Amino acid sequence: MKVAVGFLVLLPVLFVALAAVAALTSVRRSSLRITATSVEFRNYPQPEKTVPLELVARFEATVPSGNLTSMRPATGVLVLTDGSRLPIRCISDPEAGVGIDALNARIESLRPRS
Repeated sequence: MKVAVGFLVLLPVLFVALAAVAALTSVRRSSLRITATSVEFRNYPQPEKTVPLELVARFEATVPSGNLTSMRPATGVLVLTDGSRLPIRCISDPEAGVGIDALNARIESLRPRS
């Protein structure tokens, strides 16, 4: 009886731990690359998507919500010129660096000057 009660007490902790591992794995296996013509990203386990640079407005940080927001990995949103938003799990690029500000600076540096 005590074993069953102990298992039921630890079950929610196990679920939270499994969710944290899944979230971290998903973020670590995702990728982002900003090239001169496009933004290429892969939110693991989904296939890679490519967005032409002229359709990209900016990157924004994801607003934390829900329970245990302190445990949530840092993610972002790719905002397009038509107002649509695409979630991005990886907020680092080999050429730009890490963080939303670095990604936006890279986008601006690649835009044609008029």
